[in-house]
Amino acid sequence: MAATEHRDARRAQIVTGVRAVARAQGIGNVTVARTADAAGVSVGMVQHYYRTKEDLLIDAFRAVHESVLDRVDHQIALSERRGARIEQMLVDGLAQLLPLSPTRRDEVYLTHAFAGLSLEDATIRTHLDDARDEILRRVSAALENGQMCGEVDADLDCAAAAFTVVALVDGLAAKLLPDADTTERSWAVDALTDAVARLCPGECHHGLGD
Repeated sequence: MAATEHRDARRAQIVTGVRAVARAQGIGNVTVARTADAAGVSVGMVQHYYRTKEDLLIDAFRAVHESVLDRVDHQIALSERRGARIEQMLVDGLAQLLPLSPTRRDEVYLTHAFAGLSLEDATIRTHLDDARDEILRRVSAALENGQMCGEVDADLDCAAAAFTVVALVDGLAAKLLPDADTTERSWAVDALTDAVARLCPGECHHGLGD
């Protein structure tokens, strides 16, 4: 294994430990020692890769964010292959930000816990803002594509609409986080679907004749 691959594998192993501790005991109880124990490595190994606990938490958040984006990209690719509307792609993608499965619940918990930490830590807040800005850019770009194909009204402010629908998803995710039942999860998906439908009232003209 190349040095870079070895380093990445070790860091991924350690980040998995962070997630395990946070899931079981809460993010406030994440320590280097507990992370090492959960990851099956030595305290020295964790300290070799992460100078501070802040660095450890930031890398854990980065890994979660990348995992979410990978899943969003996968869902959108599946929708594209089906020839779905941009409306459906947005719903499929944004639904990945809701805690509708155990894995997604862990991701949403860590994201919201990270947001709490960011209130008192400027470095963490910068990383959180960067992650949110990336999601906003993706949603805004999808709406702009919808304008080009006719699904989205040409005069829609895509940046403002992206902000609104992502804020809705954030709120729904927070509401579902504690212990939502099947009915509440269904309500959340319906609310997202309705919100996106209002942004995409038109017909897609791609592939249609003049």
